[in-house]
Amino acid sequence: MKKILMAATVAALMSTSALAEITIGGDFEWSFQDSNGTSTSAVDADLNIKPSMTTDTGLTIGADFNINQDGGDDGSNSLTISGGFGKVDLGDVNSATDAIDDVTDWGYALTNGSPSTDHAAILSISPFAGATIHVSGAADSNYGTSAGAGYAYAGTYAIGSIATVGYGKLENNDESSETIMNVKGSMGPIGLGYEKHTATTTGGVDTDTTSMSAAFTIGATTAAVELMETESAGTVSSDETTLGLHHAIAPGLVAFVEFTEDDKTASEETTAIGIAMKF
Repeated sequence: MKKILMAATVAALMSTSALAEITIGGDFEWSFQDSNGTSTSAVDADLNIKPSMTTDTGLTIGADFNINQDGGDDGSNSLTISGGFGKVDLGDVNSATDAIDDVTDWGYALTNGSPSTDHAAILSISPFAGATIHVSGAADSNYGTSAGAGYAYAGTYAIGSIATVGYGKLENNDESSETIMNVKGSMGPIGLGYEKHTATTTGGVDTDTTSMSAAFTIGATTAAVELMETESAGTVSSDETTLGLHHAIAPGLVAFVEFTEDDKTASEETTAIGIAMKF
């Protein structure tokens, strides 16, 4: 009986795995960077392994395994369940605010975007055309993130093809919080973005990170700028300007030059030259 049961179990597992499809992709980025006369080379790469299967009820179940260039955990490992209701992502996943942020982060090596927090689970739905709503949560202790217990919600709405606006709020059980507001849009070859992220401590002290970006594309070449300022209690701690020039050599292959400087920290003046491949 035990042998029959084991054989049936193996057969069931083999049958299930035969239904699964596996997609392998990732990206590889190499850059040479000079920061005030000190040079370094950098690699930022990851391999994504994504098996998926569809149940008889029409649900799609997928997993996402991410390995970095050194063979270690690259984070964001998760299990996704999607269907007509929307999508649930479980594991090391974006919080709701993180799901809509970084609308100004166009760079490969030197742009900033906004601070972010991961959560343990996120539900994403589209209640009507142009709108997306995210709700996320975390436990006291969570895989892959230092976030504590709390929840977040966020939404975006596309105003035709002109612009998309977003708003989100994250509340931690220790009474600290995050708020994000942003808008991004494009008109012909011009793309614009604005984002304000506010982190509030348990003592009620706000730290605002405000970023703006503009990009202009001609053929395969894009020139872009990002302005980022961080301010807390009336004191500006960072005031960065980042410029970039990206050229698409082939589909999935981009050569780039980026430069950043911080009016508050002279040592952050950095130039990066590199190439990025996505597959």
